[in-house]
Amino acid sequence: MKGIILAGGTGSRLFPSTKVTNKHLLPIFNKPMIYYPIDTLKRSGIRDILIVTGAEHAGDFMALLGSGSDLGVSFTYRIQDGSGGIAQALSLAEDFAAGDSIAVVLSDNIFEDDFSEDVYYFDHGAKIFVKRVEDAARFGVVDIDEDGNVKSIEEKPALPKSNLAQSGFYLYDNQVFDFIRTLEPSKRGELEITDVNKIYLHKNMLQAAEISGMWIDAGTHESLLEAGILAQEAFDPERVRARRPDLAKTKFSHHMARITVGVITHNSEDYLEPCLNSLLAQDYENMEIVVLDNDSEDHTIDALEEKFPDIKFIESQENLGFAKSHNEILRQSECDFYACVNIDMIFEPNFVSELVKSIEQKPIFGSSGGKVKRWDFEAYQKSLKGARELGKTNFIDSAGIRILKSHRFEDMGQGDVDYGQYDHPREIFGVSGAAVLYRRKALEDVAFLNENGEKEYFDESMFMYKEDIDLAYRFQWAGWKCHYTPHAVAYHDRTIPAIGRRALDIVRNRSRKSTFVNRLSYLNHQILLEKNFSDEYSSKVRGATFWYNLKVFLYILVFETELLSEWWRYYKMRGKIKARKRAMPRRVSKAEIEKLMES
Repeated sequence: MKGIILAGGTGSRLFPSTKVTNKHLLPIFNKPMIYYPIDTLKRSGIRDILIVTGAEHAGDFMALLGSGSDLGVSFTYRIQDGSGGIAQALSLAEDFAAGDSIAVVLSDNIFEDDFSEDVYYFDHGAKIFVKRVEDAARFGVVDIDEDGNVKSIEEKPALPKSNLAQSGFYLYDNQVFDFIRTLEPSKRGELEITDVNKIYLHKNMLQAAEISGMWIDAGTHESLLEAGILAQEAFDPERVRARRPDLAKTKFSHHMARITVGVITHNSEDYLEPCLNSLLAQDYENMEIVVLDNDSEDHTIDALEEKFPDIKFIESQENLGFAKSHNEILRQSECDFYACVNIDMIFEPNFVSELVKSIEQKPIFGSSGGKVKRWDFEAYQKSLKGARELGKTNFIDSAGIRILKSHRFEDMGQGDVDYGQYDHPREIFGVSGAAVLYRRKALEDVAFLNENGEKEYFDESMFMYKEDIDLAYRFQWAGWKCHYTPHAVAYHDRTIPAIGRRALDIVRNRSRKSTFVNRLSYLNHQILLEKNFSDEYSSKVRGATFWYNLKVFLYILVFETELLSEWWRYYKMRGKIKARKRAMPRRVSKAEIEKLMES
C-alpha cells in the first residue's frame, strides 16, 4: 500500500500565520505539522509516500523533507493548482498509486493511533476512521452498525444520528480514481471527499473503525494551540513516562520500539572490541546490549569488565549453548524486539534501524534479516595491505535461509560475489540466527513452556546448530512471516563456510567440520523434522524429503558411523519432541508452507 498526504489549501482560517507559509509547515509541539502525518503512515508500515501541495510553497516542503531518506521513507511530490478540493487533490495521485491501494491522510490531522493492522488486512472497498466527540454537529457524522458497516454520512447535521466524527484518515482501493471522475463540484466549487465516501457507501463497500487514541484537526488557531498541548501529552517521552511509570525503567519512547541485542560469548576475547564497538555505534537509540558469557577460559570476561563496563553482562558457570543462552537473555529483558547476533560479526551503523524499519512494515512480520557478507577477520587483525576497511569483503555469507522440498536448508548466496542480486526486499522462509531481529510478540506466541515452568523461545533440546531454522519453521506455521532487507548490512567471520550445492560439495563441507558439530547438526535436523514436517505435504515434498534423508543415513552408515548413536538420543527425546509438536500453533495450511519450498 502507498501513502498520500494532502497538504494543500490556503489555510485562510489561520491568517496571518499562513500569509507567508503553508499551514502544514507551522509548528505543533516540537516539529512542523507535516511530520505528524508522515509518522502516522510510518507507524502503519507505509514507506512510499506522495505529498500533494500547492505550487506556492512546494519548494519549502522539498527543502524541509528532501527525498525522505533521513526519515526512512521515500517522497514523491505533486502540485495542486488552485483549490479544487480534497478529492481533486487525491486524483493527482493516480499515476503514483499505479494500481495499488492507498492510505490517505489530511496533513492537518494528528493521530496517536497505530493503523498498521488496518493497513495490512485492507483488501478492497474503502475504510474510514471515526472518533467519538461531544460536539458532533461540527463534523461529518458517521452512523455505523455493530459490524462496522457505515449506515450514513452527513456533513455537519443539525441533529446528528451519532457522536462519531469522521477523521482525516482513509483507506481506498484503486477504484477511488474512477469514482472521483464521476463527481460534480459541490456548492463550494470543489470535489468533496465525502461524496467519494458516499459512492462507496451506496455500493456497500464502505466500512468504519473507531479511533481510540488522541485525534485533532489542527485547522484553526484554537485547535492549533490544543494540538500542541495534546501532541506533547501523547508523544513527549517524559510525559509518557510520567503517565506510565511502569515503563520508566525501560527508557520508553512512544515512537521508538525498545530493542534488546543479545550476544553470546565463549572464549571470544579477539572478537569483543570490533563487534561490541560496532553495536555501540548503531544509530538506533532505544537499544540495550546484553552479553552472556558461557564459561570462557580466556580473557573474555576481563576484557568485558575493563573495556565495556556499561554493557549489561550475565556470567554463566557452564556452557549453556546457543538456544538456552538466548532464552536466558530474553527471560531477563523487557523489549519489543530482540536482536540475536553472533560475536564474530561487525555491523554497519544503520543495521539495527534498518531491521526495525523492515519488520515494522507489517504487523505480521515476526522476524527480519539483512545482507550478511564475509568478514576477513585475519585481514582485520593483521591490517593486511590491500584489505578493505576492517576486513570487510564483498562476498555474501547469507541473504536469508531457503528451504528446499527435500528439507535441506541453505544460506542464500553463500560464497557468491555481491553484485546486487540480493538487493530487493522480499519475504523469505527465515534468517540465520547469526544476525536476526525477532518481534517479541511472535516469540511469545510460539514459545514452549518447559518442565520448570520457563518459556523456551529457542528449543533448548537443540544445544546449538539449526535451532534458528527450527524457530523460523515454527514462525511460518504460526503465520508469522519473515522479511529480508538488503539495507541492513553486517559482516561475519564464519568458521566453516559452505561451498557449492552438489552432493560432492555437501560431503566436502561435512568433512571440514568436527564430529561434535556434525553430531549436533544431524540430531537437531531430526528434531526439527519431527516437529515441523507434515505427513499431509504433497507427494513431491514427502518423496524428496525421504530420499534426501535416506542418502544422508546411508552416507553416515558408511563414513560417519559414530553419528548413529544420535538415534538413541533422539529415541529417548521423542516423547518431549512430540509434546512440543502438539503445542505448536498452526494457523496456515500445508499448501502455504509448500509455497516457500524450492526445488
